[in-house]
Amino acid sequence: MTPTNAHDAAGTRPAAVEAPLRNHYFHGRLMNVPTFELETEYFLRRSRLLTRLAMGYGVVCGLDIAVAGDGDSIRVKAGLAVDRWGRQIVVPERTEPLDIPSEVMEAAVERAGACREDARVQVVLCYHECLSDPVPAYADDCGDPQSCEPSTIRERYRIEFRAKPAGKPPPGPVVSGLLRDGRIDHEVLARWVSRECRKPPADPCIPLADLKVTADADGSLHCPRDGADIAVRPVMATNTVLMALVVALLDYQPPAT
Repeated sequence: MTPTNAHDAAGTRPAAVEAPLRNHYFHGRLMNVPTFELETEYFLRRSRLLTRLAMGYGVVCGLDIAVAGDGDSIRVKAGLAVDRWGRQIVVPERTEPLDIPSEVMEAAVERAGACREDARVQVVLCYHECLSDPVPAYADDCGDPQSCEPSTIRERYRIEFRAKPAGKPPPGPVVSGLLRDGRIDHEVLARWVSRECRKPPADPCIPLADLKVTADADGSLHCPRDGADIAVRPVMATNTVLMALVVALLDYQPPAT
C-alpha cells in the first residue's frame, strides 16, 4: 500500500530526548496554525518518546502474512504494530493482494548467489501519513475564494519489499549479576538502566516476514505459499507478552542430567 499526498510534518520526525515545549495560554493571545501544531506535536512526541524508550517496538497483534496468487503477491491481515520511532501503525483490514516487485526478487536471487544462501525477500511495514479531506480555506493569504486545504492527517501504513532478508531478531538483553542469592541486585539494575538512552535509528520500519524465492523450470521467480517466515518480526513487549514469558519460565523444567 502506497498512499498518495504524503505528509512530512513534525509528527513524522523521531522523538529525541530533548526538553519538551508546550503552549502557554493567556487572554488576548493570537491563536494560529503554529500554535495548534505545537499543541498536537507536544503530546505526540511525549507519547512516542515514552513508547520508544520504555516499551520498545514490534508487532502487537495480527499482521500475519499469506502468499497469494501465483506466488507473486502477498496479503497482510489486520493488526497493530509500533515502529522503531514509537509510532503506532494500524492496518485496519486485510490488504488486497500486494505485488512483489519482480526486480526485488531478481535482486534477492543475485544477492543470494553471491552470499551462497537462500534467496529471500523481506516484507517491511512502515508508518505513513497523508493529507486528506479538503475543505474551503476561507482565510487564504492570496484572497482566492476557491482555494482548498486538507483538513485531516490520516495515519496510515506502507508495505515495502527489500532484497535483503531481515534475519532473526537479536536476543533480549542480558544483565550479568542481576540475580544474587535469589534476589534482584538493585545496584546492578540501577547501573544497567543508567546507560545512555537509545537514539532513534535512521530506519523506523519493522520487518514482518522473510519470503523465500524459488525459480521455476522456465526461470520465472515466485514465492512458495509456505515460504513466509514470520519469526523474523520483532514482538512488542506488552504486559500480556511479559506475563506469558513469566509463566513459561515458571513452568520450565530443565532436562535431567
